[in-house]
Amino acid sequence: MQKALFFAITILLVSSAVAYSHGVTFQRLAEHTVTVRFSYADGEPMSYVEVKVLGPESTPDLEFQNGRTDARGIFAFVPSIPGKWIIEAWDNMGHKSHVETTIQTAGENLKNGQAQQPDTNEESLSIKILLGLSFIANLVFLCKCRQNQGSNQS
Repeated sequence: MQKALFFAITILLVSSAVAYSHGVTFQRLAEHTVTVRFSYADGEPMSYVEVKVLGPESTPDLEFQNGRTDARGIFAFVPSIPGKWIIEAWDNMGHKSHVETTIQTAGENLKNGQAQQPDTNEESLSIKILLGLSFIANLVFLCKCRQNQGSNQS
């Protein structure tokens, strides 16, 4: 019984760490350019991943700019016209982030033109922890019920 409980807890901890590491976050930095930092959910930078920038007049097959993030996961560009800009980063292994920002005046980084706040997944992490604890409690309860049934049959 204790081996099964230990095995279940180990699988739960390993699988939750893997699931949490698949998320991607972004953060827009306050500069004269549009500067975005892409990182995985565990904080590791998305180093040297492909980036595509679509401007207000861009078509899906003709981006405004493309390139790669640097070693710190940072990518920057200077918008040429006002409007909605889309920045996409992907690592060709299933991780992708999509950031939208509205520029009101070309060449200026206005406070009200900032991108969304980083998705830290704090709520989903809390839920994962609660579900994990619930899973463990149910396993313990199930093991005790089976133990009681075994002692009642003797």
